[in-house]
Amino acid sequence: MLRMGERGRRHTTRSPRNFLVFSVGGRRLAVKTLEVAEISPWKPSIPVGSRTPYISAVVRQDQAVLPVFDLASALRLCVQGNNPLCLRIKHPLGDMVMCIDEEMPVLHTLEPAAIQAYRGKDIPAEESYANGLDEIPILTISQLGSCM
Repeated sequence: MLRMGERGRRHTTRSPRNFLVFSVGGRRLAVKTLEVAEISPWKPSIPVGSRTPYISAVVRQDQAVLPVFDLASALRLCVQGNNPLCLRIKHPLGDMVMCIDEEMPVLHTLEPAAIQAYRGKDIPAEESYANGLDEIPILTISQLGSCM
């Protein structure tokens, strides 16, 4: 059996990961920065019929008409503030938007060791991280719009 010398071994170092932390109804959540397309002021939405859970409206942004994922309703919360923000995310099926609290989102960089499995079942999240006593779920964007 052949063994590799020290020079032949690959050191796998996982680099820090970047997240955008925002709030909906005062609850803090995170998404990977690579899945964020834009943050802008919220524009009034246009109700539409839909069979997709928590998608019942669209918003016009420039030339695009984007579905609204109602995360606040999915969490049974209300968006806080008089000037909510629009978080445009890159879903595998196409961009969509979420109305989030007016509190400005914050960028966080985390070491992989700080990320843990999310134990909750209330939102589509597989990972989370601890911030003091809070557990911040990291949304799995590809699961938004599926049954929650």
